Amino acid sequence: MKSPDAYPNDYRGAPVTATSRFCTACGAPLSPGAKFCEQCGQPVAMVTAAAPVPPLLPDVPVVIPFGAMHTGVFSRKDILLVITGDSLIAVVPKPEVSRAIEEIREQLSEALDQSGITAREFWEVSAASSPMLPRAYLGPRQVPADLAGQVNGIRSRLGLDTAPWLRYGGMRPDQIIAENPASLRVSFDDILYVRGEDLVDDRGGEDLLVVRTTHREERWRVALGGFYPARAALFSRIGKHHGLDVPGEQIVSIVPACFEPGPKEFDFQYVFNLLFSDRRLILAVTPGSEDEVERAWDHYMEAIGKKARQKGISLEAYAAGEELADAPWQEFRNRSIHEVLDADGVNYFIPYPQIRGVAYKGGRNPAITISLASHALELQADPLFAPGQLREAQQELAGKVPITIA
Repeated sequence: MKSPDAYPNDYRGAPVTATSRFCTACGAPLSPGAKFCEQCGQPVAMVTAAAPVPPLLPDVPVVIPFGAMHTGVFSRKDILLVITGDSLIAVVPKPEVSRAIEEIREQLSEALDQSGITAREFWEVSAASSPMLPRAYLGPRQVPADLAGQVNGIRSRLGLDTAPWLRYGGMRPDQIIAENPASLRVSFDDILYVRGEDLVDDRGGEDLLVVRTTHREERWRVALGGFYPARAALFSRIGKHHGLDVPGEQIVSIVPACFEPGPKEFDFQYVFNLLFSDRRLILAVTPGSEDEVERAWDHYMEAIGKKARQKGISLEAYAAGEELADAPWQEFRNRSIHEVLDADGVNYFIPYPQIRGVAYKGGRNPAITISLASHALELQADPLFAPGQLREAQQELAGKVPITIA
């Protein structure tokens, strides 16, 4: 699982300042007043490293390259994503632009392999300086100076500040569609949720980005770490579109251990916690390795079983009558919403305006159904905890989202 902080307790350097300087050829740090790089001898050119920035995205289009959409069993088209203030555009670039992007992709992949920088690190550091990349979703991050220097050096060598995909950031949506009608525009009003899987740890694979709309489901592959800035930008701008990303959001109830039937093309059956905030429903996996999560769960079940026996009541009665403040899933309350979402690539949210209702049905196969405009999400529920936590959400969210318990 990924930490919500990009570089917690990082040993590699102090926070980058606006006065840091690096060689544009090799990325090595430059001594104050140096006229030539001490590492490679290149004449000095100033490269300003990324300074901490606010978490809100600027109101300019965000452009993410290295995507693909499947058009048949064995066919696919290269795409790039343009994210505006009110819509997402999957752009099918002109052939000459597509060829230029592919050439840069190969060069960037080779540069990252040689440097040892992960694709996610590259985009997160790049986002602090490029006007058409999203700022880090969590806000100011600690970026080691040597890493910023390496990234800035790579960007300079490959000319990424004038990359061919950036042309689409300066075009209106109607101009993009007119250039190639195969491009697809989706309004944020029609997006029910965005989710995905960061499937690969290396720089050679592709991650999965899923955009579910009121009409269909789009499944796009994004290579070379582009999944992370795409997901961050979509989460932030969809949140802003629905008025979610303002201070003060609170989690009002948490339903743990909801098992998702494995959907097509997703690798695992995810066990989500349903976090009902006062603005949206968040589906988040428990942080930690599988063994760590299982041990914490077993330890908690043993503890509340002992407390129930001491009170002379059943485990079900104890779970229904207690606040369960020491339950492991309550740890989510100690994190900001942004931290929860950023903690794992599979976590996602659904704005309440997109939810028609949430229903719990007990019995032999207890389940929670989340009804949306186009379909319903059904998750297997734990009958020990789900009813009580849903009743709490039902009381707190009356008038915002219908919740029924049967």
